[in-house]
Amino acid sequence: MLALAAESPERTSLLADLRKESVAGGTGFYDYETWECERVAEGSATVALRMAEDLGHRVRYGTPVRSIDIAPASSVATSTTGERFEGAAVISALPVGPFRDIQVTGVSAPRLESFRRQRHAVAAKVVFAYPSSFWEAQGQNGSAYSEAGLIGGTWPQREGIMSALVPPERLSPFLASSPHQQEAEMIDEMVGMFGPVAKAPLSVYIRHWGVDPWTQGYITAWRPGDVMNVGPLHGTHEPPFYVCGSDQWVCGYMEGAVRTGRAAAAEALSRG
Repeated sequence: MLALAAESPERTSLLADLRKESVAGGTGFYDYETWECERVAEGSATVALRMAEDLGHRVRYGTPVRSIDIAPASSVATSTTGERFEGAAVISALPVGPFRDIQVTGVSAPRLESFRRQRHAVAAKVVFAYPSSFWEAQGQNGSAYSEAGLIGGTWPQREGIMSALVPPERLSPFLASSPHQQEAEMIDEMVGMFGPVAKAPLSVYIRHWGVDPWTQGYITAWRPGDVMNVGPLHGTHEPPFYVCGSDQWVCGYMEGAVRTGRAAAAEALSRG
């Protein structure tokens, strides 16, 4: 659970985990043949960047949405600067945390309540860039699980790139440290797991997902009772309002973002 940066076992719904594995076709808890069989070679962000290139000027950056008003004839999204965007439909791909910061009208109360019952596991991601994948030369596969320190686990991202997660129960001491101390402690923990050569990364990148206003967390966290409280409206639509994103699947992973994105697009297009 620490390596996945998920909630601790006593705060994790068994029903949620069973649902997750059933939908993904797994035969056990987090079967690597099911969950780690496909990756984006250049990194997951490449998918969004390629889509943005195709959309060109239609993508607006630096324009936070303040409110959404859903109506049958024409829906309106209003930015924090007062700019209005009108459309026949609204598709929200926001994580559930940032979505709660938006004023929404024209959507049923039960659906909004379902949104409010969803949670994130708050976590941070740390990425180490090395000249090469030295761990392979040492006979290591790059996957580590830590019961001490701040890192919950590591995995190789691509050649020379190692990723690590700071899980929810370790995020508080992590955030309480200065940026310099955070980096120094992360490197020391890498040395403890992979040896002295891990001491000299080319770069260290840290994203504080748990406190970033645009993410407010990492994967979906399902505590006991949450699946039933979120209910059957999870991941469904209320035309002309549609939802997609990993939070709207059984758990917050890339596969869920792809599945729900395709489903939302197909549903919206089928209604003209």
